[in-house]
This record gives sequence, C-alpha cells and structure tokens, in this order.
Amino acid sequence: MKTDEYYWTKDDLEKLEVANSMPEFLDMAFVILDRMPQPVVLVSGPISTGGRGSIAENLKAFAVAISEVKEKGNTVFNQLPFEDKFVELSKKSQLQYFRPILDDFFLPILKSGKISKIFFMPGWETSTGAKWEYEQAQKLGIEQALISETI
Repeated sequence: MKTDEYYWTKDDLEKLEVANSMPEFLDMAFVILDRMPQPVVLVSGPISTGGRGSIAENLKAFAVAISEVKEKGNTVFNQLPFEDKFVELSKKSQLQYFRPILDDFFLPILKSGKISKIFFMPGWETSTGAKWEYEQAQKLGIEQALISETI
C-alpha cells in the first residue's frame, strides 16, 4: 500500500513486504511510533466489519479520516500500510473475526502510552474493532473524540 506518511520509511515498507507475523508487525509499529513526535493519535473506524459495506470503501473513508485529523495539526499513527498483511493473516486463520489484530497488535500499542487520543470515524459503532478500541480507550484513560460527519 502506498502511503504519504513520512514517518514510514522506504525501509519500513520493504520490511513490511516480507513480514508475516503479528509480532513482526508490532515491532515495526513501535519503531515507527518511536520516531513520531508526541502526542500521537490514532483513527478508529470500520474496515473489515460495518461501515460502508466493503473493505475497499471503508479503507478509502479511513484514508480521508486520517488526512482530516492530520490537517487539524495532529500527529497520526497511520496503520493502513498493515491492512493488507492483516487480511492475509485473517484469511489463513479461518477465524470469523481475526482477534489477534486487536489483542496482539492494537492492545500493546494502546497500553504503551504512546497513543494520547483516538478519533472515531462516523459509523464506528458498526465496527467490531472500533467498538473494542472504544472500550479499551475508556479502560486505559485514553482521550476520545468523534470525527465530523462530513467525511
């Protein structure tokens, strides 16, 4: 996936191409998060469940939401480059919902203290993952905000 996120280097994207496990993805995420100036925020919303009815449409809306949050002066951790890899692992697992994305990737990131705020996209309530992130944010004391309905 092409990204304009300057915190992602060419080397990061090349490593992502050959990575194939959640621990590898998490290590990469922490390398990227460590080079980002604090505070860092996250965007949450539908990708594989809920939203606009397809992963492709949800990813387009997600990219717009990330851009909108960035334009307002926030440093956004862009998780979209991981999405193709998450889909690959999900298909191999044959689980109805691939929970390792939440438990083994996002939970350690949220618990790390590196995410100060989560912005929730319109329709986030239709997403299994976004609802989980909302609950985790409340448990961990991470600030939450809603993105406008204009995207």
